[in-house]
Amino acid sequence: MVDVAAMRDFMNISYSLSKLAKECIMRITSKKLYFIISEEESGPRKPFVWCELATDFYFKEYNVAGVNDVHNQIYLSLSTSMLSKSLSTVKYHAYSLKIKLTHKQTPCITLEIEQASDDGAQGRECVHDIPVEVIGVKYWDDYIEPQFNDFHVTIQMPSLKHIKNIVERMKNMSHSLIVSANKYGRLTLKIKTNMISLSAHFPDLSVESFAVDQTQLPDSDSENEAEDFSTVVSANVDIKKFLMFLYGMQLNNSKTICSIVHGKMVKLHLEQPGALSLQYFLTQLII
Repeated sequence: MVDVAAMRDFMNISYSLSKLAKECIMRITSKKLYFIISEEESGPRKPFVWCELATDFYFKEYNVAGVNDVHNQIYLSLSTSMLSKSLSTVKYHAYSLKIKLTHKQTPCITLEIEQASDDGAQGRECVHDIPVEVIGVKYWDDYIEPQFNDFHVTIQMPSLKHIKNIVERMKNMSHSLIVSANKYGRLTLKIKTNMISLSAHFPDLSVESFAVDQTQLPDSDSENEAEDFSTVVSANVDIKKFLMFLYGMQLNNSKTICSIVHGKMVKLHLEQPGALSLQYFLTQLII
């Protein structure tokens, strides 16, 4: 990796992941590099963060030798904080970043970062070894991309920074957040307790899809009683998990869309076209 902007983006992505979980799975394939974060629960571990990077955008040279010709990929478990801290060195005049899978007493991801000096003298190389666990082929099915094609609405999101400031205040009053959208391009974030009901509305957003009929939707939490319930889709999610996404995903030149399965799920999808796709799945909170 030799492009300065790509290196900084890669550093920012690792920082974002460190805000979402302590550990992640790095999946290395011939075309893409993936970061996967799963729910911390017993039984099958369902991914709730699915991040994929286009290798031809980030890397000038990219070579993979997987398990074999049939399974030409690698799955590694590693610390997100160690990855983020190691990559923070990129901020200091880095002009080259090399990532290798090595074996130094234990398997490691080795980062070799070449930096220019301030005084024009010969630069230096910083080497960081991050211990990893190699995931066996028989466990790969635990890390399959979630597939959902039944979203009732998909709507563009406004500035994440603006939303973050609002949800931070809401978090002090409620542990749950009602996320709703209608077919006219209005996104609503609402908290509702025995003591308070508070909503933030974001109108005039682009609606990518809306596919419901009135028989599909139970009563919706809409402040406007006159509004046709068949035009509103909502789900109630953990407000802290929603905020975790907003804390982490402060990336430049990206757009974010919100997809909702009424009463079941919210998916937040951040994309940098040609470079990055990150999906964040929030299931309906059971109260």
